[in-house]
Amino acid sequence: MNQKQHSLMQVLQKISIFKGLELGHIQRLLKVGTSQRYGIGETIYSIGEESTDMLVLLQGRLVVTSAAGDVLGEIKPGMPTGEMGVLTNQPRSANIASVENSVVVVIGRDALVSVLASNQALHIIILKNVVEILSERLLAANEQNDALQHQLTQLETDGDDDYTPSVTNDGQADEYDEYPGDEE
Repeated sequence: MNQKQHSLMQVLQKISIFKGLELGHIQRLLKVGTSQRYGIGETIYSIGEESTDMLVLLQGRLVVTSAAGDVLGEIKPGMPTGEMGVLTNQPRSANIASVENSVVVVIGRDALVSVLASNQALHIIILKNVVEILSERLLAANEQNDALQHQLTQLETDGDDDYTPSVTNDGQADEYDEYPGDEE
């Protein structure tokens, strides 16, 4: 193993999905992975596509977007993406695109399954790390949902002072109600 490979393995050891792995485990994963480069604006994953591989970002920056194009998150160096779909056989749940020139290590599903099946300790560590990663993402999503719910409640509360329609006997709003700001 040359110095460059050894340095890469040490970097990968610090990445959340590979945390706790021995250098030998990382070396096995690198043997089945391939390096890939993406330019600015390149689409890496699209919602609904089959999850055939996962990647670990080594350099650059990726953005995660919804079907509507809303930014859901960012992937920075050292972070994995696509691992959930690879391990669950579910289709891609978000779009991933490169917003900087990026370098990734791509690990295909079949190769990953083969490596995990050949070493139970490696398998357990990777699955434990994936559970931690997914738990962190779920916690972050819950916090974001709480913040959005708070904003929505605040908007509804603030909006209640503006207009209260009168209600007729049949429960319908009176069509002749005036709206705030309507001047005759």
